Amino acid sequence: HAPAGAADGMSLRLKINLIFTALTLLGFSILISVEVAATRNSVREEMEASGRIATQLLGRMSSFYARHDLTALVEFLRDTGRVRANDIRLLDDSGNLLYESPPSLYKAGRNAPGWYAALVAPPEAERVIQLPNARLVIATNPTRAVLDGWDNLRDILFAQITLFVLADLMIFWVVGRWLEPLEKIQRGLREIEQGDHEVRLPPLPGKEAAEMGRAFNRMAQAVEDNIQVRQASAEAQARFDAQRDFTKLLHARIEEERAALARELHDELGQSLTAIRSIAKSLMQHPDVVGGPVERHAKMLFDTAGMTSDAMHRMIPRLRPIKLEGMGLVDAVRDLMTETQQNNPGLRLELNVSNAIPALDEALELSAYRIVQEAVTNIVRHADATHAQLSLGFGAGELQILVADNGKGAASLQREGHYGVRGMQERAESHGGSIIFQRSAEGGLEVRVLLPLNQSSEESSKV
Repeated sequence: HAPAGAADGMSLRLKINLIFTALTLLGFSILISVEVAATRNSVREEMEASGRIATQLLGRMSSFYARHDLTALVEFLRDTGRVRANDIRLLDDSGNLLYESPPSLYKAGRNAPGWYAALVAPPEAERVIQLPNARLVIATNPTRAVLDGWDNLRDILFAQITLFVLADLMIFWVVGRWLEPLEKIQRGLREIEQGDHEVRLPPLPGKEAAEMGRAFNRMAQAVEDNIQVRQASAEAQARFDAQRDFTKLLHARIEEERAALARELHDELGQSLTAIRSIAKSLMQHPDVVGGPVERHAKMLFDTAGMTSDAMHRMIPRLRPIKLEGMGLVDAVRDLMTETQQNNPGLRLELNVSNAIPALDEALELSAYRIVQEAVTNIVRHADATHAQLSLGFGAGELQILVADNGKGAASLQREGHYGVRGMQERAESHGGSIIFQRSAEGGLEVRVLLPLNQSSEESSKV
């Protein structure tokens, strides 16, 4: 895995230069192979041709001179000198050396490297010409031809290496110019990764680079817009959560004040009204008052105190639904429906409980009751309905409330005013629920409320 990771870490410029180097080395290898093969063939042909010519020429001339005297043959060979690519020796019958050709003066003192000579030099061959009283030995000597091939190869390699260095420098510069837009794009991506989402690229040269730059700017703009939308959404959600918590706290405070006011009415005002009735009754029974005009005023005071007490006792349940504490939501709603039916004989009310409703926390139960109470009050006051039905149920972790009538429909909302509807919505939203107002099947208004139990229970536990 390490080599793969190292390759992935290489830059594109380095990869391109490595590919160019590999192709150049491959070209060098092919060129050297071709040149070595050509030199090998050339040296072999030269050795064969020069050896054949030397053998034919010297064979005839040596036979002519050898008939007279070996001294004349030696003199002829000395005058002839060195024959290219051949070493010539003259030996008598006893093996004594009479003549040996001088060394070549061509590129004297230099030889090709041994490894190169081994690649191109053919096997050395000797030809022996038997004379009447001597032997003429002709041996091929390819060292000068091999040295010519080596010098040619060295010149070619020098020219190619020079060309390679110049071409590599030029390609390095050109590739750098070509890859400069990609480096700008890379820097831009790195800046976006580091959190600078406002970075934009200038117009880039080249068709492909220009399109990539435009695509990068579109992407950066989309990322910035998305982040702004998310931030705005998070801020809106935070404001909504804060508003919901405030609304929930406000309703809780209102309920506390209502409960305190109900207690004050029941304890303080109730006792005062009871005392007034007692005083009025005592006046009515006093001998000095009976039959007089004061008796009539005392009776009016007694009756007025009684009516005020009755009105106060009817008001207390609206301030604090005491029945919730003892009966639970379903029984409290059923009692509300019964009382509403008694006070409004022209309106027929139905209550349906679809399935068992689990125990609810106090805040959710009170909010659900207030929503039902507000919906029923709206029907009584403004809907002009003759029939209404209320359904309570539980499913999918939600308390489900449905209130529908056959009255005026949405017009009742407009007449009812903003506060009642707004209060119902705020109570539902404070528990993470929802409330929908729509046309009912009977043509009136349908109020559908969903209150999640889990969220309400969790929030209540936090509070």
